Amino acid sequence: MVWYIDIIIYFWELLKHWVYTLVVIPFKEPQLLWLLIPVWLSGAFAEFFQEKTGTSMGNATSNATVVLWGSIDWTRQTVSLLSQKVIGGFANLLLRFFFIAIVFIYGFSIVVFGIKGNKIIKKIGRVREVTYVIAIFTPVLYGVMTLTASHIIAAVLFFPLFYGVIELIDKITPNPKPIEEDIEEGKEAGGGLDSFDSKMGKDEFKF
Repeated sequence: MVWYIDIIIYFWELLKHWVYTLVVIPFKEPQLLWLLIPVWLSGAFAEFFQEKTGTSMGNATSNATVVLWGSIDWTRQTVSLLSQKVIGGFANLLLRFFFIAIVFIYGFSIVVFGIKGNKIIKKIGRVREVTYVIAIFTPVLYGVMTLTASHIIAAVLFFPLFYGVIELIDKITPNPKPIEEDIEEGKEAGGGLDSFDSKMGKDEFKF
């Protein structure tokens, strides 16, 4: 078999795993929904009513609560699985708590950057990003999937696809009334639409 066919098959398997993680497994394992439903709902409402045209530093900072709470819940679930002897092994536990710590530090860093007024949080703290982190790794930390190299590769590789789909939806759907009123307020303040977009994050990718 030609080598590039193997690569195509591998990427196809990664894509199926990615879709399965985000869409299928939460409904096959309903215990995941207790965390994921609030995360997805809050993410959808924040995306459509607050961050459709970009994010402010205040919104980005408040989004850290999703990550912080998710990592705390992962810790609770890990301790519960350990007490039930569902999981064990020093290396496994070390990997779990190390990963939880990384995600917690990610959320805490958003808060710190927000307090300091560092505009990088407009890049790393959008609600779509924090929602994705919790959604893609909750099945692993709840013990219904295994943290493998392929899982991590799929999470990283297809994040731009996730981001792009949301961006496309934002562009083809009309602005809700709150967004339109914010735009009008920006115009009345004398800055116009460009000023509003800049304030809300249109230039968020420029460092």
